[in-house]
Amino acid sequence: MTVPYEYKRIPLYLIDIPEGRIRRQRAERVETLAKDIAVQGQLQPIVVVATEDGRFSLDDGALRVAALRQNKADEIDARVTPISWLKPQERRLREIMINLNREPYTALEEGEALAELKEVYEALYPDTRKGVAGGKARQKSATEIFSFAAAAAEATGLSDRAIRMAVAMVNGLSSETKQRVRGTSVERKAVDLRALAAVSHDLQAKALDLLFSEPPQAGSVADAIMLAEGRKPDNPVEKAFRSFSDTWTRFEVRYRRNFIRAHKDEILSILAEEGAL
Repeated sequence: MTVPYEYKRIPLYLIDIPEGRIRRQRAERVETLAKDIAVQGQLQPIVVVATEDGRFSLDDGALRVAALRQNKADEIDARVTPISWLKPQERRLREIMINLNREPYTALEEGEALAELKEVYEALYPDTRKGVAGGKARQKSATEIFSFAAAAAEATGLSDRAIRMAVAMVNGLSSETKQRVRGTSVERKAVDLRALAAVSHDLQAKALDLLFSEPPQAGSVADAIMLAEGRKPDNPVEKAFRSFSDTWTRFEVRYRRNFIRAHKDEILSILAEEGAL
């Protein structure tokens, strides 16, 4: 069934936001979007149903509604469907599917986006470049948009450190490496991408050759890099043994005794073979 709809501008004061929505609003996200809409305008319509009392009930776009209300706007662009065409369950399904289909960035995509964001932002606001921004801030002339962007970045987890790491990661990866890892599990793991970015482009290529060969000659990016460098990867069993052996003396006596009791027969058998009994 095709649900009818039309695009129109509707008054913000007529929009009701149902309780129990899955996505929660955060003040810093509203603030960021409000500033963005003030510059670029609303780029995506909200999704609502027109109720029988002449109002509108929201299915998607609460953040846009909050941002425009903060900007003291009167109207908002909306995709409107008559409520009679949708059951409550169908509306809930629509809300959930809209959010699920907003696929998050992979680690590589996020890094590329942050790196480009930094370039674009600094091109638009030259005073925010490293060094310049510090001097302006000391003179209390830093722009409002930059000072807020820094605060919002911290609040959303995109700290200055995270951005620096993402930019360094993207800049450290060769174009060939980026292309080869797209669509693989490596693209989704920042720790693997950072490990690749830390070595030369030649070693990146060699490591990926080992990792993507048939059959694979390395079980992880870390192992592939070690092999590409001519080193032998740690045997996981040996690594686990060393860890256990190193921590043995830090166990309380009762735990060491419990371990020996649990493995007494095997321990006695080994000691007998060694001539220690």
